[in-house]
Amino acid sequence: MADVEKQQPLSESMSSSESELQRQEAGLWSRLGYYNQRLETAMGIEARGIERVPDDERPDRRLWGNLTVWLSANCVLPTFGVGILGPLTFRMHLGDSMLTIFFFVVFAAMLPAFCSTFGPRLGLRQMTSSRYSWGYWGSKGVAFLNCIACVGWSTANTIAGAQALCAVGEWRFSAAVGTVIIAIGTLIVGMFGYRHVHMYEQFAWVPTAITFFVIIGVAAKHLVNEPMAFGRAEAASVLSFGGVIWGFNIGWVSLASDYNVYMPSDAPSWQVFMWTYLGIAVPCVLVMWLAAAIAAAALAGADPTNAGTAIAGWYARYEEHELGGLLYEVMVRPMGGGGKFFMVLLVLSVVANNIINVYSMGMSISVITRYLQVVPRLIWPLVITGIYIPLAIVGANAFADTLEYFLGVLGYWLAIFVTVVIEEHFIFQRGKFANYHAEETWNDRTRLPWGLGALGAFGFGVAGAVVGMSQVWYTGPLGAKVGGAQGGDIGFELASGFTAVMYPLFRTLEIRLLGR
Repeated sequence: MADVEKQQPLSESMSSSESELQRQEAGLWSRLGYYNQRLETAMGIEARGIERVPDDERPDRRLWGNLTVWLSANCVLPTFGVGILGPLTFRMHLGDSMLTIFFFVVFAAMLPAFCSTFGPRLGLRQMTSSRYSWGYWGSKGVAFLNCIACVGWSTANTIAGAQALCAVGEWRFSAAVGTVIIAIGTLIVGMFGYRHVHMYEQFAWVPTAITFFVIIGVAAKHLVNEPMAFGRAEAASVLSFGGVIWGFNIGWVSLASDYNVYMPSDAPSWQVFMWTYLGIAVPCVLVMWLAAAIAAAALAGADPTNAGTAIAGWYARYEEHELGGLLYEVMVRPMGGGGKFFMVLLVLSVVANNIINVYSMGMSISVITRYLQVVPRLIWPLVITGIYIPLAIVGANAFADTLEYFLGVLGYWLAIFVTVVIEEHFIFQRGKFANYHAEETWNDRTRLPWGLGALGAFGFGVAGAVVGMSQVWYTGPLGAKVGGAQGGDIGFELASGFTAVMYPLFRTLEIRLLGR
């Protein structure tokens, strides 16, 4: 008894010491957070990070802002770059390219539009709201993957812009110059936060849309079409090209709600969905259709019977300089200086797309670990810019390959991510945002799911992607069967399907065994 009595004060003392350390640590983070907020406020930069936006601090009542932010992000040069892949990479013609674009965009755009409804209703960024399906710890892994995706997007987009800018200079300077110019433009706007992003994106689509109309006027007389192919090889091309389109559109699901968290919580979800859907689907369909038409004509120019024609020059220049070369032949050859002016506008459109990645990566980093939340948020745009500039310079001459490989892999993991989010919402939360109790639970790990159900489903989803993918570096057994020797990519379809079957099972077990 005496020994016990002697040990008890020691135990109490240790507990008291631990509590004191915790209080000191909390005080340290609180002070660092305070100075971080003072710094960002003084510079006119949005200070709030991943924290829930209270209902009484949401001044943005312009629901149509969901339209303009996504319209500007998708009415861009990289969208055009995706559209040319159908004819010039997968050797499809105009009719089958346009049908593939239409059906894959119309369906895929629904997913980021759905995810965007979480912003006003929960007041949380996309990676933060993913805690309700992926768990407090699982969301960290998802946020890490999203950081990689943001870097990949920025790299691919910048390569497209750099190629076009090099064409404007008639290849007298290196792609590194164009890369740095685009990166600086993105950095200036992206580091100032939500309000400035919306201000820029409200008008950024206008000069780009005008440029695409100019391209139609200049190129229309040269456009040609050939009959659609058929058979297993054609099916493989449709599936593989569709997978690239899917990856481009679904890429927004991991950050869609980042751009409407300051909108009122009573905003009708159907309106948020509608504006976001139109902002993604309409420019993607129209710009990719234009690109496919240009590319189909260029592909026809490869036929010896078209030697000496304008479209023969299109294909030859594309072979030499990829996207930048093709645009040079289409615009600069017939228009001279005017064509160069409009190409510069296309280069600047890349900024509107990259801003989204630069801004959202800072949010994703803060979800990965709380220790990074005290780092001034203006640092993260500098970090991502420092990462993607050298990557874009290295890949400057491989836009088509970079886009095809990146979007294919991106489509796999995001298909898994959004399937889990959708099933959690409609099956376990019964489609009601009120069931999340976001105000009290968003940062309470004791009330959030463990995330084991999502992790188990993720494993099966990856298995589905592996057996169904068809990439240059690997073709799964089912992917090979779909398209024969060429292979057809059904990776994202199987990833979604496997995840959709397994998540409800794993999540039900998680709730019954662990209680949440």
